[in-house]
Amino acid sequence: MRPQKFKLPFNTDSLPNAERKVVVVSVFGKSHFRAKACKTEMLSSILQTSLLDDPTVDEDDLCEIEGYHDAKDRVVYLHVRGLLDTHTLINAYDRFIDKSDSKDFLTAWAHMREKYSRALLVLFHVSHVLILTHPTHSFDYSYVHLFRALDVVRQKTSGQVGEILSGIPGLPKDWATNVRPCSPRVLFYFETCPSSFRDSEGGNIKKLEHSLEDQIYHILRKNRIVTNISTNSLFAIPANQEFVYVHTGPTESRDILGHMVRKLIQSCKVSSGGDTSRSLASVDSLFLSNDLEDETHTFKSFLQQHISLAFAKGFDDNVGRLAAPTHFQIPTLSLFFEVVNKLMDFFVKRMDRETSTLHHLLDTDVKFSKSRCSKVLPRALQTYQDGLPQHYTRAYHETKLAHAMAVFEMHARGPLFEEFSEKLQQECDKHWRAGKQMCEVLSLTGNPCTNPIHKGGSEGAGGGEQVEPRDDDGDLPIMEHSSGVRYVCACNCGRCQGPREDPFSLRQANYDYFQLLAKQCGCSQLESIQFPVFQPSIHNFRPAQLFPVTKRKDSFSRIELSTPQGQTQACSLGVNTLHDDVPVFGSGQSAPTSDLINDDNQRLSNKASLTPGDTTDVPDAHNVVIEVCDVDLENNKEPEQLHCSTPEVSDAEASEKSLVRQPSTTEYLPGMLHTESPVGLLPQFSSWSLVCLGPSSLYSHNLGLQHQTGVLATSAFLLPWDVTVRLEHQKERGSLWPMVGDNPSHSYNRGGKNFQNMNSIRGRKSKGGKEFVVKIFVGVEYECPRGHRFMASAPDKVLKATGTGIVKDSGNKVTSSTADMPLYFPCPCRQTKPLMAQLMRIHVVTPKAPVHVTLNPRVQPGPPPCPIFVTGCEEPIKLSQSAYWVLRLPYVYMGEKGPYLAPKEPVPIAHGRLLAGMYGISEVVPEKK
Repeated sequence: MRPQKFKLPFNTDSLPNAERKVVVVSVFGKSHFRAKACKTEMLSSILQTSLLDDPTVDEDDLCEIEGYHDAKDRVVYLHVRGLLDTHTLINAYDRFIDKSDSKDFLTAWAHMREKYSRALLVLFHVSHVLILTHPTHSFDYSYVHLFRALDVVRQKTSGQVGEILSGIPGLPKDWATNVRPCSPRVLFYFETCPSSFRDSEGGNIKKLEHSLEDQIYHILRKNRIVTNISTNSLFAIPANQEFVYVHTGPTESRDILGHMVRKLIQSCKVSSGGDTSRSLASVDSLFLSNDLEDETHTFKSFLQQHISLAFAKGFDDNVGRLAAPTHFQIPTLSLFFEVVNKLMDFFVKRMDRETSTLHHLLDTDVKFSKSRCSKVLPRALQTYQDGLPQHYTRAYHETKLAHAMAVFEMHARGPLFEEFSEKLQQECDKHWRAGKQMCEVLSLTGNPCTNPIHKGGSEGAGGGEQVEPRDDDGDLPIMEHSSGVRYVCACNCGRCQGPREDPFSLRQANYDYFQLLAKQCGCSQLESIQFPVFQPSIHNFRPAQLFPVTKRKDSFSRIELSTPQGQTQACSLGVNTLHDDVPVFGSGQSAPTSDLINDDNQRLSNKASLTPGDTTDVPDAHNVVIEVCDVDLENNKEPEQLHCSTPEVSDAEASEKSLVRQPSTTEYLPGMLHTESPVGLLPQFSSWSLVCLGPSSLYSHNLGLQHQTGVLATSAFLLPWDVTVRLEHQKERGSLWPMVGDNPSHSYNRGGKNFQNMNSIRGRKSKGGKEFVVKIFVGVEYECPRGHRFMASAPDKVLKATGTGIVKDSGNKVTSSTADMPLYFPCPCRQTKPLMAQLMRIHVVTPKAPVHVTLNPRVQPGPPPCPIFVTGCEEPIKLSQSAYWVLRLPYVYMGEKGPYLAPKEPVPIAHGRLLAGMYGISEVVPEKK
C-alpha cells in the first residue's frame, strides 16, 4: 500500500484507519537550492516510494507542512517547507525586491523567520521524533538561537494551548496538561560526509557520527537547550541511543531534474523486459536503491529503532540521580489530525499577543543593528558639533555632516543603518538651524552674509543659498547683511581712500558709499556732470516690470561704423532726458523697410566723420580738407591726409532734434542702464560719476599725480598725446574741428565737430590752411581690493616711469578706437597669485583751446551676450576746456540676472572690457545772441 500524502490542515471526513494509533515523525531543516526544498530523500527507503516533486509554498505564510501516512508501519511523516530551504528563500527574496522599495532584506527577514517558526511550534507540539536535516556534514550553530526562541514562546503559550486541547474529546489528560504527547526526540541527519569517509569502512563513519554526537550534545547542554528533565525542555536527545546519522551514499536529490531523468531511463529499461506489476516493483526498488551505502548503515534502521521504542514503551530521556515522572502518549490517527488542526489554527493563524515576543526573539540582526547604531549615533553627532563656529553656511554644514556620516559609516552596522543615518542627518540639521544657521545671502562681490539668519537687509546678489521658509520666521532678528569682508576704495575724484563694507545692494555699491566718501573728501563741492536719473512725478512710483524688449537705439548702442564709432554730439550738463532716435521722414515719404540699425547708420552719417574716399551728397555742403596726424613725442610720425564733408544743419533737421521722448516719471529702471534696457526708463541713481578737480595746471607731467592717494609711485603719471590738425576753407564761423577716431590716423567729424585727446594747441600757417597741435593727458586707472591704484599704458601693460620720472609711453594705445581696454588687470602689488584690479577711473586733462573733449564710456563686464553698460546720456559728454576731469566707473555691474563678478585669476580681455571709441573732440560753438 502506497503512503497517502496530505497537507495540513487536513479534512478528516473520509479518513481510513482513523482509530489506529500512529507515531508522528517530522522533518525540518535546510536544503540545497537544486533540491527545491525537498528534504525527504532519506524517507524514500522507508516509504518504498519517491517523494521528490516540485514543491509550492504559500506566499502569504511562507511555509507549508505536508505529510505522508504510512498505514503499514503506522507512522505519520510531516515535512515542513519554508525559508530555511534555499530555493524557497531565494524566491521569497525575489518577490520582496520586486514589491518593496526598500533594499533592506534583513528587516523583513525577521518577519519571514517568525512565520516559519510558527510552523515549527506545531511540529514540536505534535511530534514524537523530529529529524533535523543538514545539507553539509557540520552542525549549524544558528539553530541554537532558534531553539531558544521556540522554547520561550512554547512556555508562554502553554496555558492557551492547554485550554485548546482540553476542549478536544478523548484527549488524554496528561497530554492536555503537558500540551504535547511527549518531550520529542530530535535526530540529526547530515546529507553529505567528507570524501575520506565516503568509501571507507563502516567503523570510520561511526567514529564521525559519535564525534558529531558529542559536539552537538555539548553545545545543546551548554546553551541549556536540553536539560536533565526532558519534560522541561523543548526537546530531548536519547542518552543511550544514536541520534546522528551521516549519509554516505549519493546525493542525487540536489539535482532533482537530473535525478528524475536518470530514474525514468532506468524504469524504461526494466519495464521493457517483464510484465507490468513486476516492472512497477522494479521501478520502486530503483528509486530506493543506495548501492554504494553499506547495508548495515542505513537510515531506515537508524530511524526504526526510535519508532520501535516509541511503540514499545515510549521515551524516557531524563538523566540524573533524581527520577522525574515522564509521560508519553500515542494518539489515534483521527485524534492526531484533530489536535494538529487545532494547533495549526492557533499557532499559524491566531497567535497575536505572543507574536511580538517571537518576533523580538528572532529579530537578532535588527536588535544588534539598533544597539550598535544607537551607540555610534552620539559619537557621530559629537564629531559634527566639534569645532563649530558661531554661525556657518550650508556648505560648511554639509562638510561637517559628511565628516560625521563617515564616522557613523565606519562603526554602524545592520539593517537599521539607513534609519539611523537619516536620524543623524536630522539631528545635525536641527542643530544647525537652532541658532547656527548663517544668512548666506551673497553680496554683489560673491561673499555670503555671515550674520545669523535674519530678516531685513538688502536684496543681495540673488545667487546665494536659498534658505527654506521657517515657521518661526516672525522671531528672526532684523538686521542688515554683512559678509565681514572690507575693501579699500577711493572716492569719485580719487583724492582720498577709505574702507568700505562688502555691498549687498546696487545702490550701496555704486552710489551711497561714494556719496558718503565725497562728503569727507569734499569732492561733492566740485563741478560735476549729472547723469540722467529717474525724476518721479507721483509719490507712489514703483520699479518697472521688465520683459524682453528690443535693444536701445541710442548713441551708446554698438553700431558697426567706419571710424569713428558712435555719435559725437555734445551732451549738455544736467541732461535728464533721452532722445528717441527714431528717424522722422518728410511729407510724401514712407519709412524704409530695412532694419532700424540701418536707419540709425544713415542718420549718423550726417554727423560722423568719413574715412578717406568717403563722400556725401548733401546739398550745399562745405567741403574741407583736414590734415590730421599723431605726433609721437619720441618718433615724430608724419601726418596723414583725411577728407571730410560737413553738411549744414537745416531747419528740418533742427525740428527732428526737437522731438524728444520724455522718460517715465512713474516707473524707474530697477537696475543699471545698458543697451538692452527698455527705452524710456531711467534708474533711481547713477552708477557713474564725472567730476572736475580744477584747472589743467593741477597736473604737472614732470611731477606726476600729486593729489591722488594710493597710486603706485612708478605709475603716478598720465599719458601725453599730441594731435596735429590742419583746417582749410574756414568760412563764416571760426575753425571747424573734426573728430579723432583712430590711431595713428584719426578721422574727424565736421558736423559733430569732434576731436580726440588734446591738451594744448600750437598753431602754424601752412599752404592749405592753419595747422594746430593739440595735446591732452589721459590716464586709465585700475584699483585692486586692497586700494592699490595704477595706470595702464596699453591693454596689456602697466605704466612704469623711469627713476627720474620720465614717461616713455604715449596715449596712442589706450585711446585707440580699435583696441578695447580690459576691465580687469592683475595688480602688480604682489607677484604670486596677484589680486585682480578693476578699471575704476578715467583721468582726462583737457587742452587750452576752443574745443571740448568728449567721453562716450561703454563697458561690457562679461563675454557676449553680456549687455553693454552705458551712462544714459544720448550724446557723448562734453568736458570743459583747460580742466582736470575724472570719470569714475561703476564699482559693480549688475544686470537682470545678477551681478557680473570680478574674476579671481587673470582672464582674457573678452571677459570684461571698456569698449574702444570712448574719446572724442568737438569744437566750441559760440552761442547765438
